[in-house]
Amino acid sequence: MNSNIEFTVNSRIEIDVDNEIYKSNIQDVSEDCISISIPVNNHKYMPLSKGDKVNIIYYDGKNVYKFSTMVVGRKIERILMIILKKPEKVQICQRRNFVRVPLILDVLCAIFPLEKDLYHLNDQVEVFKACSVDMSGGGMKIVVDVKMKDKLKRGDIIIVTIPMENDSLTLKGKLVRISNNKDESKLTCGLSFIDMDRNSRERIIRVLFQIMRQHIKKGAKED
Repeated sequence: MNSNIEFTVNSRIEIDVDNEIYKSNIQDVSEDCISISIPVNNHKYMPLSKGDKVNIIYYDGKNVYKFSTMVVGRKIERILMIILKKPEKVQICQRRNFVRVPLILDVLCAIFPLEKDLYHLNDQVEVFKACSVDMSGGGMKIVVDVKMKDKLKRGDIIIVTIPMENDSLTLKGKLVRISNNKDESKLTCGLSFIDMDRNSRERIIRVLFQIMRQHIKKGAKED
């Protein structure tokens, strides 16, 4: 859709770098540009320079928008700010797909050969165990043994079998990030779900909201 959304000062904004989210907020809005605070993720700042292209997630009340834009400069007014060009086109998204919930589960993974069909994999496929860390309607984070370091690379397609209450759910994800874990014997991997049908996405979202409700109830009891 064409960009006719209104950007508001202090609204939440995020920069998506290979499925790793850097948080920021809008500090100033002009006719052609948006100025944001320096994006940060886990106390790590994201250095941005003029000409850098970035993928943005913008939260406006009940709506979530995604768009790509470019850094046009920096300025200092009380704080250091990054100046972004206003987008020409934006994509509106369902907010619930961005709800990321901590989820510790043992999952079974396989490196998916591009020439194979999901339901006709043979014994030569590399199968490995992993542990999920968190999940949303659009992706998940898993921890794998460091021995997989030479077998995994960004862009790989990974099949993940997730245990559900009464059965299991098999999903396909693109490996968008590999990073070192605090535990040196492990690697942390970020997956972005692909080729997911509506029913599978709805199942995941229902499970995630159920877990969120359980966390809320648990917190209320502890208080």
